[in-house]
Amino acid sequence: MATVGCNLNEDTNTNLASQEIHNKIQEENEVQNLQQFHLGMTIDKVREVLEANDIEIINEIENTGDSDAWDWGNKSIWTEGISFTFDHDYILYELEYENDEATELGVKAGDKIDLLKEVYGNNYKLYSYDQLVDLGVVISKDLTAEIYEYQMEDHYFRVFVIDSKITSWGISKYKLGTNSPITEDYSQVALHKQDNPVKKKLWEEFQHYRELIHADNNSKYTQILASDRARGLLTLDKLGFFKLSEYEFNQVNKSREELRSVLEHSVVYSGYSSNNEHIIAIISPQSYESESYQEAINLVANQDDEYEFLSYITEQSDERSLLVGLDLKIESTSVQTDEMNIEKIIVSNPDDSNSDTAYFAEELTDVIAKYKRTKMVNNSLKSGEWYALAYDGTLIYDPVITVFLNGEQVVLSRQ
Repeated sequence: MATVGCNLNEDTNTNLASQEIHNKIQEENEVQNLQQFHLGMTIDKVREVLEANDIEIINEIENTGDSDAWDWGNKSIWTEGISFTFDHDYILYELEYENDEATELGVKAGDKIDLLKEVYGNNYKLYSYDQLVDLGVVISKDLTAEIYEYQMEDHYFRVFVIDSKITSWGISKYKLGTNSPITEDYSQVALHKQDNPVKKKLWEEFQHYRELIHADNNSKYTQILASDRARGLLTLDKLGFFKLSEYEFNQVNKSREELRSVLEHSVVYSGYSSNNEHIIAIISPQSYESESYQEAINLVANQDDEYEFLSYITEQSDERSLLVGLDLKIESTSVQTDEMNIEKIIVSNPDDSNSDTAYFAEELTDVIAKYKRTKMVNNSLKSGEWYALAYDGTLIYDPVITVFLNGEQVVLSRQ
């Protein structure tokens, strides 16, 4: 069980002078009651210790902010400089010190963050101001607010920081903003994966598009990009390219689920390979609902006439088959690669009942010339450029696009 307070264990070194021993014992006697605060205490025991030390309870509250929150109904007790939080069984799971009480290694409020890192090391999880806002942790309106979270043997140790100065510290049975016990690896190897630059870029872009959606900018383009970045984060986390925290995973997964229904009729598909190649495909609109994606299609392809181009391919197909255009782009986001080769592209039904290979159809020659598009030669394509293909969609009712790239099968999704 974690114990909070100064590290005043009696020194048994017989070489200490008698006066030093006397002073040590006296100091221990002065704080022995305060040392009784530890995770797992009952609320009655905490009140008993507070009363014995003449510490006044300023306020007692219950969390009534969100009935769906994991900590709904949990109780908190506030005193001058110390706060206690209890679960539904009134068992203490979190302690926070805002006074001059020091940790067992001597760190306290008012110290510089450099001292924390010197004493406790660099194996910590850092929460930015934006993450604290998302978690509902209100500590300051100052954009410099951060929380450093360390893993101890059976609990988390957290330090609240503003302008590189510690404002408070505490311990908790749970990871910040969750009721999750010790589950993650905060070693340097794991933290390096968490700080992966590709992850950082995807995360920032995901948050950006997510904020636009929450601000009622519900354009199809914004929804598509938010879903795509969420897909990238989840896919590359699963493939071990980087590591998402539990909080990050839950937030991304929740957002993607919310976007599934609104992107039901999207004609924009995307996926990520294990080498972090980002693959995007746009197919010809085939339904009335697809018309609402016209602006999004043009923006994704960065072409004012992309929707018209892909529609024209289908409109020109003969009566015997339904030729569907497929515009494809592959970009490498972690390693600069000028050219890539794909083995093939298969478009099929979800149950594999029917499938067709996307190819450069002769019918596309005039269309490509008309709309000034690029033809793929020998399955070779330059990173970041669009290439026009087509497939027979006569018997394909809900396309699943699989790209065979460098021996890997990358399945593209629209939701």
